[in-house]
This record gives sequence, C-alpha cells and structure tokens, in this order.
Amino acid sequence: MEQQNKKRKSKFALLLVTENEEGVMKQRHISSGIVEVAAIVLFLMIVGVICRFIYDSITLKDARSQLVDQLVTINNLTDENEALSVENSTLSNKVTVLSETVSKKAATEDAISQETVENALPKGFPLSGSATMEEATEGDPMLVFTAAAGVNVLTTGTGVVLSVDADTEYGTKIVVDHGNGYCSVYRNNGTALVKAGEELGKGYILFTIEEDNQKLGYQIMKDDAYIDPMTMIDING
Repeated sequence: MEQQNKKRKSKFALLLVTENEEGVMKQRHISSGIVEVAAIVLFLMIVGVICRFIYDSITLKDARSQLVDQLVTINNLTDENEALSVENSTLSNKVTVLSETVSKKAATEDAISQETVENALPKGFPLSGSATMEEATEGDPMLVFTAAAGVNVLTTGTGVVLSVDADTEYGTKIVVDHGNGYCSVYRNNGTALVKAGEELGKGYILFTIEEDNQKLGYQIMKDDAYIDPMTMIDING
C-alpha cells in the first residue's frame, strides 16, 4: 500500500521514425536524459542569444549616444571655429587700420619734427623792415644793420632766450638758443622786450628800433664758435 502511495518517477523517451528510399521504417529511441541535456543546452543557447541581443542593444544605444554627443561637439567646434575666423578677420582688419594709422602718425610726426628743426635754424632775417648792412671788420664774424625808427629786431628762428646781458658797445646783448648747437646773438642799444628763459617763436620781437638805437649787431654761433651769418641768413625773409 505504501509503495502504491509513493510517487513514481516518470520517464519519457523520444521516438524517431525514419523511412529510407525502399520504404523501410526504422525507429530510434532517444532516452530522456539526452533529451533533457539537449533541452538545457537549447535553453542556455536561447538565454545566451537573448543576453547577447540585450548587450548589443545597450552597446548600440551607448554608441548612438556617444555619436550624438560627438556630432554636437563637432557642431559646437565648427561654430566656434567660424566665430573665431570672423573675429580673426575683424582683428586683422583692425591691425591693418591701426598699422596704417601708426604709419601715418609716424610720418606726420617726422614731418612735424623736420619742420620744427627747420624753423629752429637761425635762417631768418633779423629785422622787420629794410636796412643797410655791413660786415664788422674786427673780432668775430658779425653783420651790422642800420635800420629806420619803427623797425623791429626779430628772432631768426624758434628757440629759448639763453641770456639778456649788458653789452659794452651796443648796450644790450640777447642770446637765443635754437638747439642743435645753434645760437643767435642780437646786440642793440634799445630796451630788451624779452627775458632769459622765455620760449620764442620765429619772428618774435626782441627790440624796437628808435632814433637812438638804429644799429643792430647780429651774429650766429655753432657749437660755441662764431660762424659767418651770411652762410645761413635768408635776406628775403
């Protein structure tokens, strides 16, 4: 009775029937153990295929995500490169304009500097009107002018008044420093209208000729040595 109540282990077998060309039927029995092993192997293969499919899907998704990120990065870099190209072109234009401006400024400054040097040279005529002229026969080279009352004694170039001193022969001596080693000397018996240290332009009035101071002694110095004024003076102005 107890043996009847016990569950019996069920067994199964797989029957394969084959028929050859002559019509003879053959039967083959495959034990349940082999079937179970085959089922397990098939199950594992299916599980492996599913896992592989899931893995490939996840990998493909990640790859697509990375690709999208790379495309976004490439687009951003492309936009930045275009912006930098535009900025570089703008900066290049600014540099060109600035270079041209600097060149023009340098040329203007050179012209102004040249004009300044030219104006400083004591080349002008030392009187505002006509006068008779003679050269001093003694001492350092000097031109002696005799002018009518009302004529002004003028600076022959831009410069700074170096000194205003008494002169034993002419009464007053004014020395104007023009720079570059040049000085002009004006000797007259009139009242000096400038004082030491003043910056003067070309044609500035130093004396006014009156009846008692009609003579002007005019000299030029180069590097502390007197030179012949006629080598520089412009009689026409």
